[in-house]
Amino acid sequence: MLSSIKIKLFVLLLFFSLKCFSQTIPCKNITINDGLPSNNIKCIFKDSRGILWIGTEDGLCSYNGKDFKIYNQNNGLKYNNVWSITEDNDHNLWFSFYGDGIAKYDGKKFHYFNTKNGLIHNSVRKLHYSKKYNCLILGTENGLSLFDGKKFKSFVEKTPLDKFQVMGINEDEGQVLVSVNWYKTFSLILDNDITKAKLIQKFEPIHSFSSFVKNNIYYSGGSDNFLYQRNLKTNTVKITPSNKIWDFTSDSNDNIYCASWNVNDPSGGLYKISNDKLEDITKKSNITSTSLWCLYFDKKTEQLWVGSTDKGLFVVDFSNKLKVFDPNYFELNKLEIQSLFTAKDNSIWIGARDNIIILKPNLTYDILDEKTIWNKIEAFLKNKILSKDEQYKYNEFKLRKGFTCLNIVSDKDGYIWVNTTHGVFCFDDKFRLLYYEFGQGNGGNIAFSNNDEIIYTAFYNNTFLIKNKFNWESSSVLPKENKNTPSDILKITKDKNTIWLGSYLKGLFRYTDGKFYSLNKLGQFHEKNIRDLIVDHKGNILVGTNLGNVYVLQLNKNLVKTIAKYRSNLEIVGNTITFIEEVNGYYFIGTNKGINLFKNHKLIKVLDKSEGISDLQINDCVKNSAGNLILATNSGLITLNAKKVIESINSSYDKIELNNIKINGSDSLLAKNIVFGILKTDSIQLKHFQNDIEIHFSTNNLFNAEKNVYRYKIEGLDNYWSNYESIDKINLRGLSNGNYKIIIEGKNIGSGELLKAKTIHLLISPPFWKTPLFIISIIILFLILIYLIVKTRIKQIEKQSAIQNTFNKRLAESRMEALQSQMNPHFIFNAMNSIQNFIIDNKTDDALMYMGEFSKLVRQTLNNSSKQFIKLKEEIQYLETYVNIERMRFPYGIEFNLEIDKSVDILKTEIPPMLIQPFVENVFVHAFDSDSKDAELTIRVTKIANELHCIIKDNGQGINTVKLSKIHESRGIKLVQERFDLFQSNAESIIINSEMNRGTTVFLKFKTSI
Repeated sequence: MLSSIKIKLFVLLLFFSLKCFSQTIPCKNITINDGLPSNNIKCIFKDSRGILWIGTEDGLCSYNGKDFKIYNQNNGLKYNNVWSITEDNDHNLWFSFYGDGIAKYDGKKFHYFNTKNGLIHNSVRKLHYSKKYNCLILGTENGLSLFDGKKFKSFVEKTPLDKFQVMGINEDEGQVLVSVNWYKTFSLILDNDITKAKLIQKFEPIHSFSSFVKNNIYYSGGSDNFLYQRNLKTNTVKITPSNKIWDFTSDSNDNIYCASWNVNDPSGGLYKISNDKLEDITKKSNITSTSLWCLYFDKKTEQLWVGSTDKGLFVVDFSNKLKVFDPNYFELNKLEIQSLFTAKDNSIWIGARDNIIILKPNLTYDILDEKTIWNKIEAFLKNKILSKDEQYKYNEFKLRKGFTCLNIVSDKDGYIWVNTTHGVFCFDDKFRLLYYEFGQGNGGNIAFSNNDEIIYTAFYNNTFLIKNKFNWESSSVLPKENKNTPSDILKITKDKNTIWLGSYLKGLFRYTDGKFYSLNKLGQFHEKNIRDLIVDHKGNILVGTNLGNVYVLQLNKNLVKTIAKYRSNLEIVGNTITFIEEVNGYYFIGTNKGINLFKNHKLIKVLDKSEGISDLQINDCVKNSAGNLILATNSGLITLNAKKVIESINSSYDKIELNNIKINGSDSLLAKNIVFGILKTDSIQLKHFQNDIEIHFSTNNLFNAEKNVYRYKIEGLDNYWSNYESIDKINLRGLSNGNYKIIIEGKNIGSGELLKAKTIHLLISPPFWKTPLFIISIIILFLILIYLIVKTRIKQIEKQSAIQNTFNKRLAESRMEALQSQMNPHFIFNAMNSIQNFIIDNKTDDALMYMGEFSKLVRQTLNNSSKQFIKLKEEIQYLETYVNIERMRFPYGIEFNLEIDKSVDILKTEIPPMLIQPFVENVFVHAFDSDSKDAELTIRVTKIANELHCIIKDNGQGINTVKLSKIHESRGIKLVQERFDLFQSNAESIIINSEMNRGTTVFLKFKTSI
């Protein structure tokens, strides 16, 4: 064993004899200010749901990449000192509490276990769950326990420390190793029955504070500042001086990371074991704490989570998508980079303030500082005679302190030309100065044509065309008055035979076949304020403007047209364009808000500070032969692995999970289905009044969760996709009953990853009056009702038909009876007898008149008998004829009075025939006889309302009560009453009043519509 002094000297030699500069790795620090319950982190664990669990000395919290949730006594956690976390085969989580035993969390409730339940000791340091043997392995301050969920099995031995302190539990290739501090490392022999488990000594390492097994190599951090490595196959041992190591983890490339804390001194930090070498990467990883306790490596995101005892969590990005070269890397105090250029040998020429840096592919570099450059200038001018103007400029530049690089290009011979505020320099690959030209004071831009001609555009000055690149005296000044002469050029790029020039005041120019053209003057492109431009692999020209817009232009037969436009703060995130570049058909567009990545004119993702780009003020960008982007910033150089960035696009990793669905403002309906904050159902059936729905969802992605955006559509409602938004809930108010399919899609615009979509089947049952059963029942009842109505109506029609038939039959019978009553034999006999008497008495004229009237009466009777109604005039004519015939039989005559009220229209008023005549006949039969003198018959017709009143009055013998009763019951009166009933159903249609020797009055009432 190395002595303590030798170890310390070795550590000093290891860590302080090396250069203290390197490229830095993006890192993010998370503390109590971000939501942690404490900055003293004891354990980190990511469960199968993608949730990160963080145990601290002051409580437990979970993190889904966006929100922290604290667990304490309010939600079932009894103890705060959480030291270890693991997950079993049933996806329950297990937590150890130092001094208070363990707890199982099933997503709803914590279940606690301690020594009262069989645990060997309540101070549990380590938890490990063996998926193979389906049991929990617990390392405590004094003993080892196994727990299968029902019973405990424990081991303990006497040790030099007087306690069996388990510091490490590791399972690799079915072998479980248990490390006990200041004692031994054991092999735990397990069976499906934990009561048969055995603890067998494996070897005796030196004092272990931690352990880790990877690829049959056993790693252990010792208390005496060493790293212990043992090959489990060959049993060879290697000991390396180190600080105290408390935890290990590994990445996808089998690099081992170590968390170190020396407890009593400020030494410690993050270490990496690669190729069997131990490297301190604390500063490289931008970790500001040297008191590191625990580690977790997320292989999906290639991020290392580092827990410290004083500064919370550090998240180090080992994805190699981004590398940062800060000023320390180049041993400079500051590094303000304005321009970049990629040379043929893939070295990067960096134009920084006061320095020109050449970064080689092997990441070594050369620096041309101001002093070196002036030495090269003086050597170049040594044998040259300066003109007065050149001498004046030389003296002026010599007095200046500092310079700025404006742009760097290469000519046809591969020489590098650097345009600075000190002038234009030409270097060969050995950095020898081949040519120097005094600048215009404020510099400008240079470009080379295919013929190696130089186009030099001086700021706020002329544009020059130089035929001989090594003799600028041969330059020609382009006339300013020519509208096609470029000026105020900020960016120049080249494509085959065309040079494109972007002006920040006069728009876009192109140089072809020795001629300049202004696209603004040609009316082909009207934007005047150009910020950046490139030509992509298809020959399209991308133009970024000062307004933050980007145009994609296409040149076809000298005609330029716009084929796409990305608008500031709409399609593009940001409003200031800093650079444009293309890799493998993807456009990388830098703005003040980050780097926008476009494909097929659609925004795919945005890279910003969350990906480690600490300085978004990007002054220039180039790409090397590997397709990596090199970014120039005021705080350093950033290399972006564009291929890795592109490879991550459209990869579906994380799922969208439902967290809760509130129904009518309440979350109690589905609370029983929520486990670990995830709703374990995606098929929901609700009643018709449960139609105010609020759907909450999230994604457990630990990288860039704040850049998750979602959209949704509701099949069965509108079937349209919503816009992508960062809002992680959906509000549906007053949803009508029906069957809906809600599809939620998402993506992360930071990583470009698509999220696994979530589908919700939602059924809102209709009210009972809208259910098929109810509707069918109503239809059946309706049909039954229709049937009953139809059947009843048919019966009514049949009944009415029968009544009508009876009525018609009876009407016909009554007509016949009325006809018989009017043409009765007695009347006919009397008429014939009267005619005979007239003949005998030689009263031929009277006989002829009588026969005429009688025949007329017979004809009228027969005509009227076939009608239901006749005109009142016809009835009056009939009565007059009848009365004239009857009164001719009486020797003393009968005075007949017919009175028709003026209100009665005898031409329009209709009455049933043969109703009045029977009562008139009674007058001649019963009221008068042959001896009657002064006989008088009056028929009066009046109208009251819609009734026609007919009064038949005589002054004859009258009728006593008995005879009057018999008359009411007589066949003739009954027949008339029956005919009245047939037509108008009026019980008081006939009224007969009579007094002896004072006459009889008959009152008849007819209903009429006139």
